[in-house]
Amino acid sequence: MLTRTIFNEAGLPDLEPADCALIDHLVADPRMSGRDLAKALRCSEANISRRLNRLVAEHAVRIRAFMPLDRAALSTSALLIVQSRNPEALGLRLAAQDWIHFIATAGPLDGPADALVMHGSAPDGGAFRKMIDRDLATDPDTTIVDVRMKLHSLTTNNTADARRHTWRGDRPLDRVNRTIIRELQRDGRATFATLGALAGISSTAAAERFRHLMEDRLIELVAFPEPSRIGLRATGLLFVRSRIDTDAVLNAVKPVANPGWIAMVSGQSRLAIECSVRDGPALQDLADRVAALPGILGVELHPYHAILKESFVWCGADEE
Repeated sequence: MLTRTIFNEAGLPDLEPADCALIDHLVADPRMSGRDLAKALRCSEANISRRLNRLVAEHAVRIRAFMPLDRAALSTSALLIVQSRNPEALGLRLAAQDWIHFIATAGPLDGPADALVMHGSAPDGGAFRKMIDRDLATDPDTTIVDVRMKLHSLTTNNTADARRHTWRGDRPLDRVNRTIIRELQRDGRATFATLGALAGISSTAAAERFRHLMEDRLIELVAFPEPSRIGLRATGLLFVRSRIDTDAVLNAVKPVANPGWIAMVSGQSRLAIECSVRDGPALQDLADRVAALPGILGVELHPYHAILKESFVWCGADEE
């Protein structure tokens, strides 16, 4: 059975309409104030606070600062499909590795999990190779490691390497900024008082730092619901092979798949697409409909069985 066990306790119901309305406003503005949310939703600030605290505690909504990998000096990124005799045990062990940002067990829709789908990143190709050799090559349960290098994200704007990026007055991305970014990667609604206390500066200075980080687009705040709480209980990764150009593939696939994210990757399959739908049969139907589109040569589907890790924290506070 397909699940998303890392985020939700078993048996939690779908979100109520009022919950969805609150999340819709947060998606539009993740740091929208409690007063403005209360005004928009025509209820009290206390009601908003209780509802939001519950949704966050249940992981029904996640509000994070997203920092593009290249701006965090992580120039090499890849998707890995790892065949394993014990994928859950391997995934739980690998979850402690900072270089891996996402881990899901995967396998057939009607059978047990037999693989992991992972996203990883590193400062360069050599470091990435060393990490794979250290963490995967020597594992006795690992049988196949398929690495698809991520060439280009088609849902974010890429800019220069963060090691060369300056934010204000030609100053580098220093420890204070990294501390603020790291906390916002954990909690996108962290107060300026909290950010200032962690970084050793005043709340006013933290607000100024935050404003310039946003203006320079070093971070982007995102809010998104847990798919299973809005009735989308099956998620999978599709690798798409095509004989038409990339823009044509995107224009054809997006209306059908409504993907969470898309990336261009190395290998025969030019695009990697993650999608969430109501159940396993709907996921297979989606893959079949994408495969039937004009110009598509084939689709390789990897249904997720359980999400073991999903982290946005890849900017260390101790880095200079």
